[in-house]
Amino acid sequence: MRRGCLSIVRSEDGLIERHRIRSTLYKGRSSTGETASWITIAPVADAVAVLERLSTADTLWPVLRPSAVGKTHLSSEVVRQLNAFRDHLNARFGTADAPTVPSGPDGKPWRITTRQFRRTIAWHIANRPVGAIAGMIQYKHASVAAFEGYAGTSASGFRAEVEGQRRLGQLDDLLGYFDRRQGGARLSGPVGPRITRTLDDAADKLGPLPAMIADRARLRVMLASLARTLHVGPLADCFFDPATALCLKRVTSPDRRQPMTALCEPTRCPNACITPRHRPAWEKAASDARALLGERRLSGLQRSALEAELGRLAAVIAAIDPPAP
Repeated sequence: MRRGCLSIVRSEDGLIERHRIRSTLYKGRSSTGETASWITIAPVADAVAVLERLSTADTLWPVLRPSAVGKTHLSSEVVRQLNAFRDHLNARFGTADAPTVPSGPDGKPWRITTRQFRRTIAWHIANRPVGAIAGMIQYKHASVAAFEGYAGTSASGFRAEVEGQRRLGQLDDLLGYFDRRQGGARLSGPVGPRITRTLDDAADKLGPLPAMIADRARLRVMLASLARTLHVGPLADCFFDPATALCLKRVTSPDRRQPMTALCEPTRCPNACITPRHRPAWEKAASDARALLGERRLSGLQRSALEAELGRLAAVIAAIDPPAP
């Protein structure tokens, strides 16, 4: 990356659409590298601007200049610098008993590599809130830029890596469905009965509880096909079947590989499944409807429409398992 490598693409009305970086790609290339362009997000663009102000050389990464290369892989010096920064953070802000960067399982300082950053970001982009990373959903805003950036002029394989992690996330989410069903949870929505039967059949094939716990790998194989259709949503989860998806009937040129979540009709679409996780969103909608009914200036037609909507929402909430005590 050299001075001036950052450019901004704006829309006709002046809004920023893309932050583009032009740099030299070294991974899998010779020591001289090759030119590549990347799409990134605003915080990275800000970091590049700061780096330009701090740098006194023609390149923003002096360690990657051919004259500075003294190792087999150019990334070796980057890894060394990362771990030197780790040591600096631990010395400046941590203690021997509580380092800023947690130690590894062996108690030694965790060795940071560039590959870890890439795999971690791919995992967070691919997984959705049903799993254990609900608190990490802030990565979602970066997924489009990162996805486009890595898939741009560089054949890095990042897109395939994200998709691989997405499939694993879907399977983890469905295993969560299975565990909650074994605990007595009820699935509602148009597709709820079918998913319930599928999960119950899988449990019957696995046998009693001890065998079920021991045969988790077999359960993953049994549910893998169904997991590939699972897409989570705010009002309902979608077990996507393009042949019956109502959302695809609302657009002229649908992408039949995935649902149009923004057009979901969770009480009508044959693919929709409503779970206790969706209860807060439905209860919020019902609360808003009741608040509107309190307005004295409503016309008769408006009041009738709101009462009908409130009845529909109440029926959906009643079909969901009651909240845990």
